[in-house]
Amino acid sequence: MRPRHKLAWNSVPARGGRTMMVSRPMKIRLDRGRKDSLLEQARDQIISGLHAGLLRHGEKLPSLRRVAAQSALNVKTVMRIYRGLQREGLVVLRKGSGAFVTVRDPDDFEPTQAASLARLLRRHMDEASGMNVSPGAYVTLVHRLVTRSSLRGRSVAILECNAEQVRLYAREIAMRLGVEAHAILLADTADRTTAALVRSASILTVTDFHHREGLQIARRFRKPLVRLRLRRDFLPALMGAARRGRLVMVVYDPSFVPAFKRALGLLGLQRDHVERICVVAGSDRAAVQREVAQADSVYVSPLCDRDLRGLDLPADRLLSFAHHLADESLEELEAWLLLSGGDGARAPLPR
Repeated sequence: MRPRHKLAWNSVPARGGRTMMVSRPMKIRLDRGRKDSLLEQARDQIISGLHAGLLRHGEKLPSLRRVAAQSALNVKTVMRIYRGLQREGLVVLRKGSGAFVTVRDPDDFEPTQAASLARLLRRHMDEASGMNVSPGAYVTLVHRLVTRSSLRGRSVAILECNAEQVRLYAREIAMRLGVEAHAILLADTADRTTAALVRSASILTVTDFHHREGLQIARRFRKPLVRLRLRRDFLPALMGAARRGRLVMVVYDPSFVPAFKRALGLLGLQRDHVERICVVAGSDRAAVQREVAQADSVYVSPLCDRDLRGLDLPADRLLSFAHHLADESLEELEAWLLLSGGDGARAPLPR
């Protein structure tokens, strides 16, 4: 249907002597002298504007006062027209903001959306094909990713040299990914019971400090291996606290402290600042109370929550972290668990 009112365009010069057409803001003019109703006129102009590209879904329409002034109508009359358009679903009225063309219902699957979605899927399938993943396998992978069904029955073995880190990482992986996580000390991997746990695990993890040992164990048991790294702001926060004053760290197992302090020195923390760090076991409540009372900053390992229950800790001096492991490490671990096949050793991706 042809629009009953002309839609305004401006012509502006473009490069190379060409002329480019640029639309002016949409105007709605209503005429009581026309045979069709004011509501029909407004509806036709908005639909024509959408068709011509002068309007887009979600775009603001001319104000009540502007339409009333341009059409010599009462503002209340224009309001009744806009409300009628709102009842039809063409316009939405927002108090204090004005009238807007209705955003398309997300449940409406229009041909343009279908075309965009098809292009998206083809592009992803082309990329998957470049990784030697067939269309059928791609469908399987998407299903696993969406349903998270591959996580059922999966387990992760966390390998580390000390109880503090291995238990902390196992706790976090279990909580964030919803899988079973086994905390395994590297010194115990020769033990028959521990070896059985490693053998039953879907995948192994290790830190950079023990990657060489972890790689040997992964090869021995024919398991994939993921490196676990700390979130980027964790150690800098502890180092900053040590530079400012006395830092008390309450942990489950202090045996990692010598290696931990050496690592801070390698990262640039001066020796006198390193010496400001006091580490105390959470199981020693008297020592915790004594040291915390003299601290400028306090870090408490999540593993100590039960030991410290009931203690009054200084909230204004606590260093708090939602988690310790880098998102990238968890993303890599989760992706393998979601997309790989069964629980077999080195389960391949579907082809």
